[in-house]
Amino acid sequence: MRRFFLLHIPDSETFHLPEEESKHVIRVLRYEQGDQFLLLDGKGLIVTAEVVDAHPKKCLVKVVSKELKKRDGNGFHLAIAPTKNLDRMEWMVEKIVEVGATKISFLNCERSERIQLKLDRLQRVAISAMKQAQHDFLLEIEELQNFADFVANNPNGGIAHCMDGDKKAVQQLSHHSRILIGPEGDFSEKEVALALKHGYEAVHLGESRLRTETAGMVACVLAINS
Repeated sequence: MRRFFLLHIPDSETFHLPEEESKHVIRVLRYEQGDQFLLLDGKGLIVTAEVVDAHPKKCLVKVVSKELKKRDGNGFHLAIAPTKNLDRMEWMVEKIVEVGATKISFLNCERSERIQLKLDRLQRVAISAMKQAQHDFLLEIEELQNFADFVANNPNGGIAHCMDGDKKAVQQLSHHSRILIGPEGDFSEKEVALALKHGYEAVHLGESRLRTETAGMVACVLAINS
């Protein structure tokens, strides 16, 4: 059954779809009265809806059934310094959603190239990837925040950096459900020391030196499959 995303699903037996969704359901997909589809809010609510009035601007649907799902396990939280080129972040968001990441936070680091970030485009990418991958939950996206504040409020995990020293594989981390990825100029020594103070462990992501967005995607794949 085809799946649609609706951030706020009304708590009523019948309701009208927003104009954009109505147009897609009726004009593009040519749904008619009696046809059914799924509505997801990205937080675990799944509603089976049936077309009552196939109006192309305000399609009326009725609720056939509801199901509220819970996430399996703790999920994976990626914290990353955004690249100067936002297209690269969009690519990464699409991929980590597909493989099952649950949350992403953006970090303002000492060597960050981007200190402002609009999340609208990334949110649209995440929604599209969620529907494509047929996931029930939407990736939680947090605003850009100071690195020191983040590690203080979110202790424990892995920090991937390019400096010399002992590093663990993702599978060896005490807490591999959260990994920090730095900017293209890497974390500073001060930032690494601060993260270690807050329970993070140095981690490597393989033999190659990876681009920021590639490192984020690889960290997600390794952590989820650990």
